[in-house]
Amino acid sequence: MKDATRLTALALGMISSVLLACNPSNANKERTTSISDVTTDKQQTIPYRLSSGEKINLPDELLEISGIAFLEGQDQDIYAIQDEQGLLFRYNLSTQKLTFNPFGKDGDYEDIGISKTHFFILKSNGAIYSFPITEKDNIQTVTEQKDILPKGEYEGLFVDKTSNLAYILCKECRTDKKQSQTTGYIFSIGADGKFNPQGEFAIQIDELKKFDPKIKKTFKPSALAKKTDSNEWYILSSIDKALVVTDENFHVKSITALDPKLFPQPEGINFDSKFNLYISSEAGDQDKGIIYKFEK
Repeated sequence: MKDATRLTALALGMISSVLLACNPSNANKERTTSISDVTTDKQQTIPYRLSSGEKINLPDELLEISGIAFLEGQDQDIYAIQDEQGLLFRYNLSTQKLTFNPFGKDGDYEDIGISKTHFFILKSNGAIYSFPITEKDNIQTVTEQKDILPKGEYEGLFVDKTSNLAYILCKECRTDKKQSQTTGYIFSIGADGKFNPQGEFAIQIDELKKFDPKIKKTFKPSALAKKTDSNEWYILSSIDKALVVTDENFHVKSITALDPKLFPQPEGINFDSKFNLYISSEAGDQDKGIIYKFEK
């Protein structure tokens, strides 16, 4: 973990959300019309111009931003977590205001997903925390599921609202070291918000190497999201500084390199209802966490 501004005077018993007015010194949006070094598109297969996007500088509380997600049909609010504290953040893209509510103790929280009824938060050790959407402004009923995944490190979670399935992708799992693949796990979601195992999937390293020979024996993803209008998966790797696109069965279609100067630690990805692409990045050596919006 990097040194970051810690929020103080927070307790799990607090029942009202905290509202932060984000002035221009804290957060702002800017149109980046000439950032041709953001990425190098090795395959022109994605419907986004990654050389031009809207850059959103985030408040200090989101220096360590990891996962991002949207409530269905509510594109004005991005829900986010950061990887040091058990807080659910809501950032309004129009007003640039931030609210947050606690859901758990400090910990290494990596990704967030939202079904039609529940929020889900993935911890790096594979534990899942869930609570009803109705409690988003006053979180009281948090369910923790442990030991539903093999021992390993996990950073990627996506919840498909249509199928009511959750997908979790290994960042580094013992089972993958001898198999030259990156394994993922599929869960159905019960009415109580609990995950039930439904199967596995895998991304083959040999397929990745065909597009990028620099990828050797491992691929360490940090986030994934499904573009449901094309049934493609968009998968980030912060370590590899890459955006991988696969088909619905996780066969690799393209790899796009990400400029580390623009994306110091890209660890969050998602789409809004219009299939605009959002990528979040921790601050790294910069002074702000960032979200880029790329319009379709």
